[in-house]
Amino acid sequence: MKHLRLSMKRFQSKKKKQNKEIDISYIIDSEIKGNSIRQGFSKGIQTYSQRFDKLNYNSHKDMTHIPFVTIDGENSKDFDDAVFAEVNNEKIKILVAIADVSFFVKKGDPIDIEARKRGNSFYFPDRVIPMLPEILSNNICSLVPNQIRVSLVCEIILKNAKVIKYKFHRAKILSKARLTYKEVDEIHKGTRKNKISKLVDNLFKALEILNKVSKNRGKIEFKVKEYEINLMNDKEFKFEEKENFKSYRLIEEFMVLTNNVVAEHLNSNGVKSAYRNHEKPKDEKIKELKKSLKVRHIKEIKDFKAQEDFNFYLKKTFSKQTSFISDLMLRAQSKAYYDIINMGHFGLGLNHYTHFTSPIRRYSDLLVHRDLIEIIFNKKLNKNNKELMNHLTFQEKKSDELERKINDRLCSIYIKINKKKFFTGIVDGIENFGIFIKAVELPFSALARFTKFHNNEKNINYKFGQLVSFKIIRNNIKNGKILAGNVKLLEKNE
Repeated sequence: MKHLRLSMKRFQSKKKKQNKEIDISYIIDSEIKGNSIRQGFSKGIQTYSQRFDKLNYNSHKDMTHIPFVTIDGENSKDFDDAVFAEVNNEKIKILVAIADVSFFVKKGDPIDIEARKRGNSFYFPDRVIPMLPEILSNNICSLVPNQIRVSLVCEIILKNAKVIKYKFHRAKILSKARLTYKEVDEIHKGTRKNKISKLVDNLFKALEILNKVSKNRGKIEFKVKEYEINLMNDKEFKFEEKENFKSYRLIEEFMVLTNNVVAEHLNSNGVKSAYRNHEKPKDEKIKELKKSLKVRHIKEIKDFKAQEDFNFYLKKTFSKQTSFISDLMLRAQSKAYYDIINMGHFGLGLNHYTHFTSPIRRYSDLLVHRDLIEIIFNKKLNKNNKELMNHLTFQEKKSDELERKINDRLCSIYIKINKKKFFTGIVDGIENFGIFIKAVELPFSALARFTKFHNNEKNINYKFGQLVSFKIIRNNIKNGKILAGNVKLLEKNE
């Protein structure tokens, strides 16, 4: 009887452990703890945050008459930016209002010290660990609709697709609407009626010009398939391919324009701010890229010294399966990083770039706000150090790696729950021990060791980007690692 009770306890313990392994909250909790992510805020910081309700905005210019709108995802709560555009014949006026976080969070205060340690907000499928206390990130700083909020406004005038004038304002604004990307696309297409349709039309007219500007300077146009995790509850979820709304590009171009103007202004005034650098690909990366293209018998090989060389391939169609080209171009790129010296942004084709548009969720942007305010309004020069830039780059990398790891584990669980064994994929990497395959249907990669292949598959000369079918032979939901077998080519070897 005692042996039976012990067996039952072991069975229940094992079952409980298995249930935890497919519990989304448990998985995310374990990754957060395992990576020492700072959670919650001390009572001292929470008490300190209450004082901001008593501040007045008399020092800010009144721009509440301008019909700004925010455009974000459906689940967004922290609204960093609001936009407005006015089209007048050949001139276009663009106003981008960014939450004036620096008005509340002063250098060296308790919230600032904590925000600096975090570096950025961390986003997960079921929660957000904010950089700032929620009373600030979701309320006082957030540009919520129909509430007066303080912001830094960048006013830009374009003529013939060139910036001819810009000005900065420390202003109070009143957002007229909280719009989602989907709503904005529907308003633009005319399938949804709205009082601000004219403003939306002006925003898209401005986008047409900004698209031309991006194209002319050679911005690299990567094509990346993105997925969203749709949670029903802690054990039910599904992966959905992210819809490519035109309004995504609208906000992206408005923010890139603003970041570029801010970076140029800071750099021309000798400010060692938090610049966002993206350097040209390293020589060894270019050699690897050229080799991969030659292996696929792509005849015309560029030097890859300029952005146009990358866009040459991204615009071409070599076969029915072309996503490997975008993967190749991405793999060759250097990693972006923060530094007090401006080096420009190769991918965007810009000589000056920074992060200014998300101070609620990125500490780098808060630094840039302070630098801009000091140089423009106080005629002072801020000092930043390289060690802080390295810390911010490290925290960003940690956030990206954490997101990828959680995604891998959830993919692994999703496959287990749905009992799906067979997939199609693209050869994503080739080593002497096997090949890595990037699945087409879901955002995961699997390793296929050569020893696990069928005998008649062993000696195939695999090439990067080939389309294959494969079977999952081992799925480790504890770490998200997946092994594949039964790999078969779905295209002829050239």
